[in-house]
Amino acid sequence: MWSFHPFFTKDSYFSSRCSFVNMIGLCLVLLILSCLNLVQCLPTQDSLQQSNMTRSQVPKELQADSTSSYSGKGGGVLKIAPVAYRRTEPLRFTSSAQGETTSRNQWTWSWAVRLKPNCKEGFYDQHQLADHISNELSLQNLGQVGLLEDHFLLVHEEYHKTMEILEHKMGHGRGITTALRRHPCVEWSEQQFIHRRVKRDIKLKFQDPYYSLQWHLHNRDNSGMDVNVLNVWKKNITGSGVTVAVIDDGIEWTNPDLQDNYSPEGSFDLNSNDPDPMPEFDTKGQNHHGTRCAGEIAAVANSVCAVGVAFHAKISGIKILDGPMTDNLEAAAFNKNMHINDVYSCSWGPDDDGKTIDGPHYLARKALLYGVTGGRQGYGSIFVVASGNGGSAGDNCNYDGYANSIYTVTIGAVDETGGIPYYAESCSSMLAVTFSSGDAFHKGIVTTDWQMGKGTGCTTGHSGTSAAAPLAAGMVALMLQVRPCLTWRDVQHIIVLTAKMINHQSSEWTVNAAGFYHSHQHGFGLMDAWRLVNAAKVWEPVSWLMSLNSPTLHEDYVFTGGHTVKFFYNVTKRDADIHFLYSLEYVLVTVSVSHSSRGNLELKLVCPSGTKSVIAAARPKDKSKDGIKEWTFSTVRCWGEAAVGIWELLITDHGNPGEGWGKLEHWKLTLYGSSLTPANIQARREMVEDAMDGRFLNSNHSAPCPPPEPPAYDETKAIRVKTLKILVLTGGMTVLLALYYTVEQAFLNKEDKEGVPPPINPAPEGGPRETDRLIPQQDTAEEIPMQTLPLTDTVPKDTANTEESVVSNDTADNSPALERRPLLSSRCDVQIQELPGSTTEDSGLTSPTSETYQNEMWSARDEDVLNVSCQGNQSSVVLELESSEKDWEVQPLLAVDQEISDGITQLDDLADQCVLPVSEQITVDLQEHSRTSGPIEEDASCSEQSARQSL
Repeated sequence: MWSFHPFFTKDSYFSSRCSFVNMIGLCLVLLILSCLNLVQCLPTQDSLQQSNMTRSQVPKELQADSTSSYSGKGGGVLKIAPVAYRRTEPLRFTSSAQGETTSRNQWTWSWAVRLKPNCKEGFYDQHQLADHISNELSLQNLGQVGLLEDHFLLVHEEYHKTMEILEHKMGHGRGITTALRRHPCVEWSEQQFIHRRVKRDIKLKFQDPYYSLQWHLHNRDNSGMDVNVLNVWKKNITGSGVTVAVIDDGIEWTNPDLQDNYSPEGSFDLNSNDPDPMPEFDTKGQNHHGTRCAGEIAAVANSVCAVGVAFHAKISGIKILDGPMTDNLEAAAFNKNMHINDVYSCSWGPDDDGKTIDGPHYLARKALLYGVTGGRQGYGSIFVVASGNGGSAGDNCNYDGYANSIYTVTIGAVDETGGIPYYAESCSSMLAVTFSSGDAFHKGIVTTDWQMGKGTGCTTGHSGTSAAAPLAAGMVALMLQVRPCLTWRDVQHIIVLTAKMINHQSSEWTVNAAGFYHSHQHGFGLMDAWRLVNAAKVWEPVSWLMSLNSPTLHEDYVFTGGHTVKFFYNVTKRDADIHFLYSLEYVLVTVSVSHSSRGNLELKLVCPSGTKSVIAAARPKDKSKDGIKEWTFSTVRCWGEAAVGIWELLITDHGNPGEGWGKLEHWKLTLYGSSLTPANIQARREMVEDAMDGRFLNSNHSAPCPPPEPPAYDETKAIRVKTLKILVLTGGMTVLLALYYTVEQAFLNKEDKEGVPPPINPAPEGGPRETDRLIPQQDTAEEIPMQTLPLTDTVPKDTANTEESVVSNDTADNSPALERRPLLSSRCDVQIQELPGSTTEDSGLTSPTSETYQNEMWSARDEDVLNVSCQGNQSSVVLELESSEKDWEVQPLLAVDQEISDGITQLDDLADQCVLPVSEQITVDLQEHSRTSGPIEEDASCSEQSARQSL
């Protein structure tokens, strides 16, 4: 077949050698051809997918020795057999999408199908159809895919054991895929495979050269002894949108480690009264304190020095410690630019010498109150203060008015091992601790430093509680990023519920009746950024702050050294119910004690549950004879407990027995808390612990922010309870009177509503009544006010001396009405007498009757018109009327409104009015006149003419 003719022409040696080479070459050629053939026979993903797409004869693909089967339509049995591979590892395929870089996917035991809308085959709905198809293929229907109609997920029983399909079972999966695609009611189907997705979180690869030394952020030597912030950063929670103000000696904002996060809008220099908080360089190099604190909070993540705990937060500086301190400067600092600044970090306070009692004075206290009520658009500014560095001097932070204020977050310090540093103070108002330096053998805090003088821009020796408070402020900034509407009390509650108890053996821990652990050295425990942020994410605002104040209890009790005296105050359930105070937060005790050596005093407060608080520790260095004057101590050790019960104040004099003297002048108890019940507090604790897995941080959804609390009022200007009761009673009486008047008006008749008085002489039975009296009309402003005085009389039906016949009632209704004018008001007694009229056959004589009316509306104007005063024998005016016994008619009114003459004169316009001369007694005889539409003729004298007018 192959010819190597030239080689055979040589000698035998050469020929044998060539034959060997030919054999080897032939073997190599055959080996290469075999390898090429084998490679072509290997399956590829494209060939497998093409085979899966074009395979239409299911019985050819399915073997008789199958391990599973399904019954198809028509009752036939269809069995599926897997390919007999021996490999147990999952088979992975490579796929590419639209020419992009290929990625490896892994097939699962699940298939997504879309059913034809019009192919229910007698089933009630698509869900039943999906169940039927899954049963045919021995699958399980997991239901509709999301909210997509007609889309369902079908899974194999292996799906619940392992989602991945092993390579030797791929044939079984392909058979199910083919069967689904051939089903007449399946419009689309796809076997699901695992997609690769990556979290777009922050990769913690800081370029800051000192980041690896910041043990307080990641402590590799002592596990758990750091702020636990790395996982928070991975959730992209870095303090964005929050501004932290450092009230200190200024900050070097031009430092490259701070400049990008500097907030000029929130900064100010109160010492020089300008907006630049740049610190002044001094020869001692002491004005770097504020710059170091700012670096702990928000040092930029760059290639300079270190990283802040909230490295995306804004930092501002309020310069106040580079000059003399006054009360007004402190007040201005606490409220400076509070529409910009959210958190205020204060790493300073009174002298920590073990013998000083000092704190914020009147203006500063008012500024703190205003800050927590008006800051952050009503949610309250957060004031974080350091507990103090007077531990070596025996100082106690309850003698520091900033640390024992209810409006601040008091933070102590622990070293890198969780131990208590030598400088740390203890007190019952301590809320929590975080990290700082320890003794000479422990590490300090690594942070930014100023670059002035000998400064290098970075330090590894920041120490004291001055370094602990900024870390706490930075963690508060992380909380505010995930929940911007946290109030100042919400922050306190979250710290209490999330702090971790540490150093169990070497520290004093007490559990109160509400289940909270507290230590005078550690507060409620170590602050943990992960726990704080997760709790803040799901936090619901606490109810409004309630308070209960006892009266000032005057004791004037004298005691001597070596003795302990006790004083009590009882809070009843009624007191708690009135103030809605069901759980405690802060308890304040204001005392005034005179003593020859103040440092010998120790004050303890015992809650009704029995929890004890050392509110004032003895201080050996305090030899002052000034005593304690109106100083307020506070404790948080009763947090969550009930206020009802007997409170006990213990005062111990640690002086020598019989030596020295002291006197408790007076004391006062103030309880702060809320309407949260013990069940509410327990529910919040469970809610917080349930959120610690971090699942809520993965969601962008947050509960809506409620409106802020209303501004607090000044308790000294509050309305007293007695005044409130008087106001309530007055308001109630006013409402009752208004209701009575409304009901009365609703049931009045027309005459009562128009103010018309009832008739003087009511008509007898069968006679006419006086109704619908006219209201007098004032024609001009010169008219004199009159008082209506109705007169009634009867007129016979047939009168002989009348010129015209009497108008009937029907006719009178159509005739023009006469104007009735009131009598002139007079304070004289006006007596009206009714005289008997003419007798008839049906009636006899009628005896005269008279009534007297008193008018109290007399005026000088009336006297001028009448030309008479109601004095002497002119004390009454008697008007005598002649009446008829037969018929009754409404009589006209008499009025006196013209000038008085010696006799009776006629009126100018109206025939039913005449002028009476004022005398002791005057009789007027009214005679009948006919009603006419025109003016009535008047006689010369009223004495000769009847003044009667028939109606």
